[in-house]
Amino acid sequence: MDILSQLKEKIISACLYYYIDFVYKTSKIEKSGKLEYLETEHPDKFILFIWHGDSYSYYPFLKGKKLNIVTTQNKRGGVISRISKYFGYDVMRLPDLAGDGNYIFQLKNKINKKNNANLVLSVDGPLGPAQEIKDFALIMALFSKRKILPLTIDVKHSIKLKNRWDNLKIPLPFNKINIRVNDSYRVEKQDRKEEFKTLKAEITKVMLS
Repeated sequence: MDILSQLKEKIISACLYYYIDFVYKTSKIEKSGKLEYLETEHPDKFILFIWHGDSYSYYPFLKGKKLNIVTTQNKRGGVISRISKYFGYDVMRLPDLAGDGNYIFQLKNKINKKNNANLVLSVDGPLGPAQEIKDFALIMALFSKRKILPLTIDVKHSIKLKNRWDNLKIPLPFNKINIRVNDSYRVEKQDRKEEFKTLKAEITKVMLS
């Protein structure tokens, strides 16, 4: 990446993370559900499921907590990486098409090393379709032997970028944001035999409620 591209990426990233920080500082944030699962000291580590279109609204939610964030190696991923690091997350960058076993095992080894932190996945990304859980996310949970923890967020006032496949939500300042940590799900081998259809339907229902 050339100097101008790096500078552009830094400026865009700074504008975005200062803005979302301001949104949270001026908004009423309500948290509910299994919040104890997200504490750094909790003995179990999970894979947190979020929708790609909601991802920007989540960044400050666990500011300073120990989290692994997965993003892509392209320019879009560079901005996400900088925002994530600003909020204290450890970033793992993968190619857009990272569904083969090699990447799954690499990621499993990384998250189960010393940092042993919760992993956050935008489960319908990086290319969509929107709000359709990808097999990669469920296979990752199965191979890493981690439970899935679906998160849901409701932002009262936001702007939707309808020109994007994920309809990315940009929350507005002086807002009301409700975040819920839902019950966990374990992925079993028999779920893979039926191509995760039942499990996808159950988790999707929760994440859209």
